[in-house]
Amino acid sequence: MKYFKNTCIILGLISFFNLKAQKNSKDYTSDIETFIKQFPTNTELSVLIIDKDNSEFIGIKKQDDTVNSIDNKESIFEIGSITKVFTNILLSSSIQHGKTTLNETLQSNFDFTIDKGDSITLQHLSNHSSGFPVLPSNMYKQMKKNPANPYKEYTNDDLEKYLSGKIDYGFKAGEKSVYSNLGMGLLGYILTKKAKKTYHQLLNETILNPLQMNSTSTNVKDKTKLVKGLNPDGSFASNWDFTDALVGAGGIKSTTEDMEKFIRKNFENDPMYTLPLKETFTVNKVAKIGLGWQIIESKNKKFYWHNGGTGGYRSCLVFHKETKKAVLILSNISAFHGKSSSLDNLCFSLFKKLMK
Repeated sequence: MKYFKNTCIILGLISFFNLKAQKNSKDYTSDIETFIKQFPTNTELSVLIIDKDNSEFIGIKKQDDTVNSIDNKESIFEIGSITKVFTNILLSSSIQHGKTTLNETLQSNFDFTIDKGDSITLQHLSNHSSGFPVLPSNMYKQMKKNPANPYKEYTNDDLEKYLSGKIDYGFKAGEKSVYSNLGMGLLGYILTKKAKKTYHQLLNETILNPLQMNSTSTNVKDKTKLVKGLNPDGSFASNWDFTDALVGAGGIKSTTEDMEKFIRKNFENDPMYTLPLKETFTVNKVAKIGLGWQIIESKNKKFYWHNGGTGGYRSCLVFHKETKKAVLILSNISAFHGKSSSLDNLCFSLFKKLMK
């Protein structure tokens, strides 16, 4: 099994710049209904369209051969790698409180020697330019034992054991940007070490409680609101569980109702939320990276976005701050489904229509 690797830059640019012309009517529902028909029964999408002060929630579920509208804005989905944006806001908060700097080295946070640890900074972890591989090499054996829940058994001790050994870096830190779940998970782990709190505690105190995102967490207790994830064949998938070692890479579950509050906070000029939006790495003339956020720059406009995927879920978020417009899609489409990447295309298609 291939474990989900975010291809956000490539997919995003293809989606945004190569879309077919849209019809003038902003009938988002018909586009969503057409899209969902290619997926198994029980596939469900929860879509949020933000247009300045207005928010539209659209819920669609495929049941056998019919597609029905449902109210699922309070339903919980795994958001996958959109978690990385939250991790970087935790980083920003630590910076605002004078506890962290972007130039701080990886080595300075551990009492054992890390290969090349003095040359890797927290900023490198944040924008995927550290040189770390996608996942730590000592994780694959555990993943094979439990492929349905691959992160569950990977502990803090496992992570530190990996860091204390020989690391197979792909390139010199800062040289380029290559997506790494390990790097972002490690960033979250460092933040928990500094605060002497769990990732969930940090998340609650810094983001969730202030925004009253009451249905968002890394460990869903009320499973009645949790939408069951689907495998590519339509059977029910296991949820993914994380320890603090890598939870910052993809462990958050949320709702479109909660995420609306989060997105709107990013429209404001709160320093804790604006710092992650600042470019820290240039991929090319169009694609940039902030702290966690992927950035598309075109015609003097910047669009911020991220997607995510786990064994039973796929998600995508894109927004434009100045016009206060955004599209979010949460779904129970497996990241391993052959057509799962088309969710990004749908997200950008709806966003292009919204921006007209």
